[in-house]
Amino acid sequence: MSFDFKNGGRSGEEEEKDTGEGMPPEPENDFFKDDDFEFEDYSGDDLDDEGYRSRRIREKKKRRKLLYSTIAVIIIVIIVATAIVFGYRYIKNRWFSQAEAGPEESVINVPESLELGQDINIIMATAGQDLLEPEVSSIIFSSYYSASNELRSLCIPARTLMDVPGIGAELAGKAVEIGGMDLLSLTLEKGLGMDIKIDHFVLFDIANVVDKLGGIELDMDVAMAVKDYDSDTSFELEPGPNLMDGSEVANFLKYVSGMEKDVKTGYIDYQKKVLDTVITKIVGETEEDLTNNINLVKSYIDSDLSMEELIKLFATVSGLGADKNTVHVLGVSSTELEGEGIVYLPDVSNLSGLFNKDEAATSETAVQERTVSIRILNGVGTPGIAGELESVLKAQVFESGKEKFNVLEVGNADNWDYTATEIIVYTSGEPEVMNAANELKSLIGTGSITTRQEEVVVSDIVIILGSDYNPGFEGAEETEETEGQEGEVSGITNIVILNGEGTAGLAKTVKDILEDHFNADTDVIKVVETKDADNWDYTQTEIRYSGGEGMEALAQQIQERLKVGVIKKSDSNPDGVGITVLIGSDYTSK
Repeated sequence: MSFDFKNGGRSGEEEEKDTGEGMPPEPENDFFKDDDFEFEDYSGDDLDDEGYRSRRIREKKKRRKLLYSTIAVIIIVIIVATAIVFGYRYIKNRWFSQAEAGPEESVINVPESLELGQDINIIMATAGQDLLEPEVSSIIFSSYYSASNELRSLCIPARTLMDVPGIGAELAGKAVEIGGMDLLSLTLEKGLGMDIKIDHFVLFDIANVVDKLGGIELDMDVAMAVKDYDSDTSFELEPGPNLMDGSEVANFLKYVSGMEKDVKTGYIDYQKKVLDTVITKIVGETEEDLTNNINLVKSYIDSDLSMEELIKLFATVSGLGADKNTVHVLGVSSTELEGEGIVYLPDVSNLSGLFNKDEAATSETAVQERTVSIRILNGVGTPGIAGELESVLKAQVFESGKEKFNVLEVGNADNWDYTATEIIVYTSGEPEVMNAANELKSLIGTGSITTRQEEVVVSDIVIILGSDYNPGFEGAEETEETEGQEGEVSGITNIVILNGEGTAGLAKTVKDILEDHFNADTDVIKVVETKDADNWDYTQTEIRYSGGEGMEALAQQIQERLKVGVIKKSDSNPDGVGITVLIGSDYTSK
């Protein structure tokens, strides 16, 4: 068979055979057919007629559309849910008070028994509004002895230098900012030297707690102008009850914390009084009060105690009498550090005795330091005797430096016919006031103590001086001499002044300055010797005191008068006096 290129690759014979009648046959296997060029209306519904690329594109678009739709639905659901939650909170807070919230809000119930029932060592502290990084203003270590139902507390200045584990020397209050209350617990366990384990802690956002309670009424023994750190102004507190809001309480706690150089560290025990007042307000008078108040403040208290244990603690503390709720202030000496200002070095030598469980039942050594308010009236007419006694009483201070007596008034009695001195006590139920009355009798050298409960007066005690009073009497006998305080009699402190700088006559000049200042009304100090120090290379003035009632307070007053120096405590004084003042070059260059 031949292949004919002219006839489409067929031979002539095959062509004739196919046509039959001489007509050109229609090819059966043409490469293109007419149907191939007919265009139909394509709707895209028949995927089998689409190309592979087109099908992939449409499938991808469908998946993308489904994904976008799902995301949109999720976003809408989230927006709706958020609107519901916050809308409910807004409506509830805007139009419904907690008092109207009903029993569902009181989720905390008072336990059947409010007895603490166990011995615990606990730290209670107060801070600003941020409990996560708190600025601590008060630190109070307390031990509760269940057998005697007694609480002993130690007020610790927040600016006390201690060895903070893992940090080194740092202010005790800053331990809380660095590592929380747990780090503060470890710091005190190590720094107080009492071989104790601190079991629990309670940290108060004190401003919010007080505001939620509607304020507190703080009973003051003395008048005080308190600095307001928020507005750089001050507000006045008067003897007796003072209504205070949260901001005032927070500022008061800072003011008496030891951060102010002119405020005695002895006033730090007011921090415990504030805390007791707050706790008493939380507990209230009924179980319903306690339930409602604990619900109000629970968000502003951080503690590792369960809520039931916290309620028992508060109820126990609020029910203690003054003789079972004693407070002490950590003995400290002050100094100044560059960049920090005034800081305190702790004296922990007597803490073991104060917190000895074996002595819990007989706590006569744990007497609360309370400043007693007094009025002195002249009942005989001798000019100046009431003012002279005022000077004597103002010189009486506790070991912490806190004043024992606050003289509210010096004046004349209703007549001058009093033959016997009277010491009238108006709050006989308080042991601190009765102790003060007995001490006054010793200081005056005469007088009879009587109690009156039917009258209401501002002061705790009224003294009416009679003709039996001897103005020159300042105590029946010399105070008991202790080691290193020879010659300390009836509030007069012997002092030695040393010249450690070399300027001629420097010690004598300082002697005159101190005696003129402290002995203006009555003799308070006696400079028994002025001499040179062991060398003249002292750059910093030192005020050294050794034990004795009021020695630290007097040392602080000397520091304030000289406007220089650091205060140091020593167990014994080689000069045989209560205080030694060593003058350095900082005094002459100031």
